[in-house]
This record gives sequence, C-alpha cells and structure tokens, in this order.
Amino acid sequence: MVQPGQYLERPALIEAGGATLEGLFHRGDRPPAVLLCPPLDAEGMDAPLLAEVAWVGARAGHASLRFQHRGRGASQGAFDPAVTVDDALSALAHLRETAGPLAGVLGLRGGCATAIEVARRAGLRRAVLVAPDGDAPAAGTVETLVILPGEGDPSFQEGLSRAARDAVAWLSRRG
Repeated sequence: MVQPGQYLERPALIEAGGATLEGLFHRGDRPPAVLLCPPLDAEGMDAPLLAEVAWVGARAGHASLRFQHRGRGASQGAFDPAVTVDDALSALAHLRETAGPLAGVLGLRGGCATAIEVARRAGLRRAVLVAPDGDAPAAGTVETLVILPGEGDPSFQEGLSRAARDAVAWLSRRG
C-alpha cells in the first residue's frame, strides 16, 4: 500500500550495451514483477495500454517496468530493430535487480515478438501478447495469453482497465 509521501512510479535508467535506456518503474511487492515491452513505433512506452497495465499492476501490488528502446523517447542511441531483444533483456535484468527474480512479460503490437523472445531466453513461463502485429509469434514452451481487439474496436480503448486487469491476473496465476 502506498504510504503518505511515497510514489508508485519513478524514473529508471537502464544500462543496455553501452546505451542508457529511459524507463518507468512502478513499485510493488507481490510476485511476479512485469516487464512491459513497448511497441516498436514512436509511441513506445507511452502507449496507453502499457501505462494502464503498469498502474493496474501497481494498484494490485505488482512491480512493473516499461522502457523505451534505443533511439526512442529519452533513450540513447539510434533505433535498431536488431537490438530490441537485447534492450528488453537489459530491462528485465534491471527489473529483477529492483523487484526480485519472479517476473512475467507483456508485449504490445510489435513488442509481442520481443516479449516472446525475452520469455524464451530468460526462462519465463508466461507472456501476454496484446494486439500482435500480424500473426501471434510462435511461443514454443512459453504459455501465452493473446488479447486481440477487433479492427477499430472502440470498446477495446474503453476497456483498457479490464484488459490490463485480466493480463496482470493471468500472469500472477500459480500453476
């Protein structure tokens, strides 16, 4: 629970292969902490759904970290799709150092492929994929929850809180 004078959200600086990435960390002490992989477009970590998942998770007691890839927002370097997984793995390492080893991952649009690859490489059990670009990436041994809004679905924007709650609850599920 937030105490007077404390904040749920704070800026984070993430070291990633010689570059410093911009991030936003939300406090929480319930496992798992959640890494939020942003879409690869300019919206990045400021995408409304990622912000909503971070706040919903924090209110439920889960820490989260959302970040900007190199060359996006205040992150250093030039954007390079070839290093997006490296950026995300660096963000996951930062999250684990800050919030503990148990983690889940959520990707939005182009960040879905990044999220799956991070889950594979880091040995995470679950990933949430929201509105993946094209077909949902092959998950292999990673259990996935795929949330697919309909084309131009206004209820998806209106239901961000519900989608965020469902994603956090599913990542938190034991078993």
